[in-house]
Amino acid sequence: MAEVAETTNVTTQPAPANDVIVFGGETRNMAMGIAMLGAGGAAFISGLTHTFFAEAMAWTFIAWGVFFLYGDLLLATRRFIISDEGLEVKIPFRFWSRDKLWAWKDVNRMDIKIDGRNTHAKDCELQVHHQFPGEISLDREDRNYDPELAMLIIERARLKPDGEAAGVDLANLPLGKSTILTWKK
Repeated sequence: MAEVAETTNVTTQPAPANDVIVFGGETRNMAMGIAMLGAGGAAFISGLTHTFFAEAMAWTFIAWGVFFLYGDLLLATRRFIISDEGLEVKIPFRFWSRDKLWAWKDVNRMDIKIDGRNTHAKDCELQVHHQFPGEISLDREDRNYDPELAMLIIERARLKPDGEAAGVDLANLPLGKSTILTWKK
C-alpha cells in the first residue's frame, strides 16, 4: 500500500519591498592616471632609466598613475543607496569600511557647496554629515550634486533649511557666487 501524502497549498504573501533608490558613482576622467602610468612605463621601454634619478622618476610616475587610477575607480564605483532604514554608502574597491549604513535619525546635516566658478549644478558639491549617538567624531561623505538625492536626504532625515537655504529651489541653484547652503536637524 502506498501512503498518500496530503499537500496543502499555503499562500504566503511576500514581504513588502523596501523603497530602495540607488545613486551611482561619478564619472571620472582617467586621463591623468593613464598618462602618468604610461609615461613611467615608456621611460623603461625606451631605455631612459640608466641613471638612478631617471629610474626613480619613472617609478614615481608609475606609482602616481596607479594612485590616480585607484582614486578614480573608488569614485566611479561608489553607490549611495537610499532606503527606509537609512543612507547606505557602498564603495566595493575600498580596502577599509566598504559599507556604511547611516540611520536617518543620525544624519544631522547636509551642505551644498557652491563655488563662484561653478556654471552648472552638477559641478557643486553635496556633503552629508553623520554622527553616531554618543560619539564626538563626525563622518562626512562628499559627492557631486544631484537634486533628487539632496531632496531625498532632506525628506528622510527631516532636515530643515538654515539661513540662505530657506528659499532655494534644489532644481535651480543660485550659481555664480561662493556660498554654502545648509540643512540641519
